[in-house]
Amino acid sequence: MRTDLQRAGPVLLAAAALGALSLVALDRQRAAPGDAGVPAAPAASGAAAAPGDTAGRGAVMTRTYVVRPGDTLGAIAAQHATTVGALMAANDIADADAIFVGQELRLQVLPSGEGPALRTVPDGELVHGPAYVGFDVAAVVARHGGPLAGYVETVNGSTLSGAEIVRRVARDFSVGPRVLLAFLEARSGYVTGVAPAGAAAPQYPAGLEDPARAGLWLQLNWLADRLNGGYYDWRGRDNRILTLRDGTVWAGHPTLDAGSFAVQRALGLQSGPAELPERIAAFDAAYRRLFGPPEAHRPAVPSGAAAAFPLLALPWARGELWWFTGGPHGGWADGSGWAALDFVPDGDPLGCAVAAAWVTAVADGLLIEAGEGALYLDLDADGHRQTGPGVFYLHLAELGRARPGTRVARGDRLGHPSCEGGQSTATHLHIARLRDGEWLPAAGDDPFVMGGWRATGAPKAYDGGLAHDDGRRREACECRREGTNDVSW
Repeated sequence: MRTDLQRAGPVLLAAAALGALSLVALDRQRAAPGDAGVPAAPAASGAAAAPGDTAGRGAVMTRTYVVRPGDTLGAIAAQHATTVGALMAANDIADADAIFVGQELRLQVLPSGEGPALRTVPDGELVHGPAYVGFDVAAVVARHGGPLAGYVETVNGSTLSGAEIVRRVARDFSVGPRVLLAFLEARSGYVTGVAPAGAAAPQYPAGLEDPARAGLWLQLNWLADRLNGGYYDWRGRDNRILTLRDGTVWAGHPTLDAGSFAVQRALGLQSGPAELPERIAAFDAAYRRLFGPPEAHRPAVPSGAAAAFPLLALPWARGELWWFTGGPHGGWADGSGWAALDFVPDGDPLGCAVAAAWVTAVADGLLIEAGEGALYLDLDADGHRQTGPGVFYLHLAELGRARPGTRVARGDRLGHPSCEGGQSTATHLHIARLRDGEWLPAAGDDPFVMGGWRATGAPKAYDGGLAHDDGRRREACECRREGTNDVSW
């Protein structure tokens, strides 16, 4: 359901951040490939190619603007060097006065050049995958003894240390914690206490100077979602645009990998054209001071590179009817891969209450702790979310929820749908796949298939459908309409 916004949702969905465009890709139907052993990235300090050169000109790209309070089509057109007529034609708008807050408008963009050809981290380092098995955030933070080591913040009623905040954000977004720590160090010296030139204010340790996002928790939620957005946009969503602080638009340099582009995307939102190469180099230097060369952490063979998912069942008992309310959308917040699908059990009242129906295991596996209202079904049962294939369940009520550490068989009961975990205003199940820590698109070359139902994509999040082996087809709908979104087996 569209109310399925993870805990950082309201923060991450605010398009007003930095006055920037929401970097939502239009083609999200193709599956992102696995980490196929990208060659080790050279040090940023050794790369060439000046930013803003003209090599990227001439390639029109599409990005999305989310309408904000007070916007008019004329003002949006003027701000982005286009016309009202062009916006109306690109978005099938019949009445220029009929736009609404939250509406996504497609914009055709002609980049003024290419961004820097500066690599920093390989893909397997950006994702919280096999390279992070055994990595101890708390030990790193304590060893360096900077401001992060003494940091404490209350988050949703719980008092968390700085290290625990980094660990939780890395887990929830499935973003590499070394990357998060290096970003904090480069922008504010938060890990070692050695502030860089032009360091961000203490309340903005990730460098986002926004009073609405002060504090480590909100700063890292913003950062992790921007990193995910860059990574998955590069990998499979045909959105390789860098938007800088002053509105300059560049195409990502074609020699980058997804991990390096993700770092540039996040830094670009805080930088002008002249600053960006310097800040990329500062991030690279901070990472190497803390952890050595990024390629040194690459596992010899990604554990799940050839691991196929077993035949998955629907996440409820045979004979039951559930409603398909959300097509492919972010596994955790907007930036991540469109890995998730949403379902609501039949018979329960609308609104936010614990459902009587049971969510069940889609396959055999080991349950791993995944945060409030969540479980992770580890299909290779090695006890590591970072390795192999797995299934993420969100919005499971605490009452009746299976315990982490339990081995389960396909069809075993896991818990009841609810609004618990993340943020939701309606009871439902949010379910997604990961492999080696990477969110797998629900639709595409390797689609999410459960009980013979295969997910199909659409240009917008939460849209899309399901196609059954027997020819039945369903469409995601915030409704309960037989023949449209009813699903059973």
